[in-house]
Amino acid sequence: MTHSIHGSTDLYLIPGDPVTNVRAPRMFNAVFARCGIDAVMVPVQVPVRDIAVFMRTAFLARNLRGMVIGPPHKPRVLDMLDGYSVFGRVARSVNAVRRTADGQLEGDLFDGEGFTEALDHFGIPYRGKRVLVLGAGVSAAAIGLALADGGTVDGAAQIAFFDPVAGRAAGLAAQLDSYFDAEVAAADTNDPAGYDVVVNATPLGLRPDDALPCDVGRLDGHAAVFDILLRGQPTPLVRAARARGLHAQPGFEMLVQQTPYYLDYFGYPEAAAAVREDADFLRELIYPDALRGEIADPPRYRSASVG
Repeated sequence: MTHSIHGSTDLYLIPGDPVTNVRAPRMFNAVFARCGIDAVMVPVQVPVRDIAVFMRTAFLARNLRGMVIGPPHKPRVLDMLDGYSVFGRVARSVNAVRRTADGQLEGDLFDGEGFTEALDHFGIPYRGKRVLVLGAGVSAAAIGLALADGGTVDGAAQIAFFDPVAGRAAGLAAQLDSYFDAEVAAADTNDPAGYDVVVNATPLGLRPDDALPCDVGRLDGHAAVFDILLRGQPTPLVRAARARGLHAQPGFEMLVQQTPYYLDYFGYPEAAAAVREDADFLRELIYPDALRGEIADPPRYRSASVG
């Protein structure tokens, strides 16, 4: 599925460092081609020291309509924007930037929506539940925001963050607690016992010799696990949880589910609606061979306890 590039083609960039494994360009370009949109997304490798200069100069190109911001730049572009959403302000990071009709640069953050939509896709209950988020970085902040945004009715009842870096989890918890009604706190340990959903938002699992982010044997029998990592899936955490008969999912669906939010943000509501209706063509692009069988028949959460 390809389309031609013309002088009229709108340009979107995804700056990151590195960009070798980014999946967004494949996904967006597939949507553009499928929906007949004259646009293209290109990854660009930009070192941290150059991101400010890059942002200021790249948008001098009048056909550059927006960017999807890749790691490690999500927190670093805020000072270069004219405005950003409340999610961007609370999490202190954005993953989307667009140019408005009057030339302003706006930012927003969609990782959290992608996460909760992924939970809904797999039937994982989180509303009114206790959630442990392992990690307190940018992704964890976005996840916490989405979980807390609905309050105790549409969001999680309790959200706990654990991070081995002293003060990091407490700082994030305090930040979210000041904005939302959900009960948000820092956990003293990574013990998953007593939680309904456990989320790995750490890098643990990217390398084969990494320790598990928590003791899978301590997970409650009804608990669900979501590992946001994209590389190395299914990770040791996902495999270990599934071996116990628990419902455990990798992070690919999070990326799929936030794609319509990007498309709406960039001004393509029809394309966003089409992806919400059928996103299997995107899953075919990014799911690894070991998980491709789950595209047509995604595993659904079942509440029966296991040992």
